[in-house]
This record gives sequence, C-alpha cells and structure tokens, in this order.
Amino acid sequence: MSSLRSQISIVDQNTTLFDDTVFNNIKYARPEATNEEVYEASEQSMCTEFINNLENSYETMIGENGVKLSGGEKQRLSIARAFLKKSKIILLDEATSSLDSKTEEKIQKALEKLTLDKTTIVIAHRLSTILNSDKIYVVDNGKIIDSGKHEELLVQSKVYKNFYERQIKEH
Repeated sequence: MSSLRSQISIVDQNTTLFDDTVFNNIKYARPEATNEEVYEASEQSMCTEFINNLENSYETMIGENGVKLSGGEKQRLSIARAFLKKSKIILLDEATSSLDSKTEEKIQKALEKLTLDKTTIVIAHRLSTILNSDKIYVVDNGKIIDSGKHEELLVQSKVYKNFYERQIKEH
C-alpha cells in the first residue's frame, strides 16, 4: 500500500496545510528534497509570485490550514507539493472548483505542466478542467453511464450534452 501511495499525488479542492512556513508546507511532500527542488516546484506551480509578496516570503507562517492564504494560493501550494513529489499518477479532485476564472487560468497552466506525460485522473464538475482528456467518464448516481472524448460525448450522451450546455450558458 505504501508503494502505491508513493506513486500518487493528490490535488484536492480542500488542501490540507499546516501551521508552519510556506517552505515547510511544500517540502512536506518530499522531506528529503533540497531547497533548490522546493524553489523549482514553487516556480512550476506558479507560486513564486505570491510567495515573494508575503511578509517573510518562504518563511511566512501561514496558519492552521493556510488561513492567511487565498483559495488559489492554497491550490498552488498543493500543486507545488505534487511537482516536488514527482509522482507517476496525479489525482485531481475538483482542483479548480472554488476558484475565480482568473485564478483558475493560472492553475490550469500549472496543472498542464504537472500532468504532462503522467497518468491523470480528474474528478470535476467544471468541464473546462476535462475538455482535452483522452477519456471522459460520465457518472450519474454513482454509475458510469457513458464514456469517450468530449466531441463524442456531445453526440452520444444526452446527460453530458445537457451538462455542457448549462455550463456554456453560465459563462
């Protein structure tokens, strides 16, 4: 089980952060990582800009569950952890669900880098998160009712098409 867990990184809508520094919260993903690796993971996850604007940069205490950070900043720290861990499997569970569109755009760019050449499982209600997926599964009441690429599902799945059209109207 620990071997399997070591191969998976999770970016969740509810990032667990510790009452510690920004640096230590990132390094938590791989305690043996070098300082340079932590800084590189921060850069890749688009954290560097907001971290450098904090009162003590990487040494800023962020409070229990990151109370001093915005939702987008917490998500980017979670992505930094995933970069640092260098897992082969990435699980994105509603990773952009509570973000405004400007922040989501930054996080989408970081996620594109993170998931490149990796097995990625995405759980999402926002279709923008999954449009380019190799395979999309439509789940209704806990059962898979259809699967395919976005274009295929627009044609063959009434549930998916309705869901897609509702989201387009909202924007």
